[in-house]
Amino acid sequence: MRQAIIEAEKAVKKNEVPVGAVIVHEDRIIARAHNQREMLNDPTAHAEMIAITQAAASLENWRLRGTTLYVTLEPCAMCAGALVQSRYIPLFTGRWIKRRGRVSP
Repeated sequence: MRQAIIEAEKAVKKNEVPVGAVIVHEDRIIARAHNQREMLNDPTAHAEMIAITQAAASLENWRLRGTTLYVTLEPCAMCAGALVQSRYIPLFTGRWIKRRGRVSP
């Protein structure tokens, strides 16, 4: 989760909603991302969506079995749907908010 918080802090610095996501496979981080909707002008550029795409590329498989997602905020309906489509990823979430330019519990 610490790595997901670091990603969320990157989002804050870019004036994005402070959400960070990390996907782990076999005790190794295979994907990390933060929200980039404003930067990319893309409504689908949520941290989870970007991390899912990176993880699929890393595993060379769209089925992300055996992975775990750590994300700083509960996934929205779009991201939750993408998680289902990727064939179940255990999920750990936290609720983190922007305070004075930092992401805090």
